[in-house]
Amino acid sequence: MKEIRVLLADDHEIVLDSLAMMISSIKGISVSTTATNGMEALEKLSQFPVDIVLSDMHMPSLNGIELALRMRESYPQIKLILLTMEEGPEIIRSALHAGVWGYVFKKVSRRELETALFTVAGGERYFTEDVNQQLSQLSNDGAVNGYESSDTINSLSKREIEIIRLIVNEVPTQEIADKLFISPKTVDTHRRNIFKKLDIHTVVALTRFAIKYKLI
Repeated sequence: MKEIRVLLADDHEIVLDSLAMMISSIKGISVSTTATNGMEALEKLSQFPVDIVLSDMHMPSLNGIELALRMRESYPQIKLILLTMEEGPEIIRSALHAGVWGYVFKKVSRRELETALFTVAGGERYFTEDVNQQLSQLSNDGAVNGYESSDTINSLSKREIEIIRLIVNEVPTQEIADKLFISPKTVDTHRRNIFKKLDIHTVVALTRFAIKYKLI
C-alpha cells in the first residue's frame, strides 16, 4: 500500500506542530505540508502531493466547510477530514453536504484518528460514534438518511440510487459489479442512463446531485 500523504490545516501553530509530529509517527502516513488557514491550504494543494486534508473547522480565510466546497470544485480527488471541537447535528450535516469524507472530534484518541485516516484513504467515509449519535437526532424527520421527494429523484430506480452512491464514493466499476452481482457492462449501462436522466456529464456534477438530495 502506498504511503498516505496528508496536508494539515489549523490556525493554532502549537496544535499544528503537535499534530504533525503525531501523524508523522504513524507508519504508512506522511505529512506533505501544513497550513494555518483555509486559503493557504487550498493554495498548497497545487504545490504538494496530497491524498487527504485533515482540517480544523474554524480558520481564517476559509473555514473547514468552505474549504471542502472549494476542494470539490478544484481537487475532487483529494479527500477532507474535519478534526474539530465543533459539535451539533446541524453543523455536522452541513459538513456532510459539503462533501467531507470524515468528521472527527479533537478529543478522540490517536488510534481512532489513525483509523479515520486509513479508512478514508481506502475510499470509505469515517464518522466517530459521537458524530453518528448526533446525526441520529436528525434521522427521524429524514434530514440525513432520507432524500427529498421530487420528479428527478422519483425517476431513478433503487438500483440506480445504489450505483450513484458507489460512484460518488469512487468505487471502481469492477468493484461495483462485484458488490451488486452484475457485470461491469451493466454498471456502465446504468451509469450512462443515470447521467442521461440527470442531464449531467461528470462525476463532480453527480456528487453535487447526491449531496443536494441527501443520497450520501
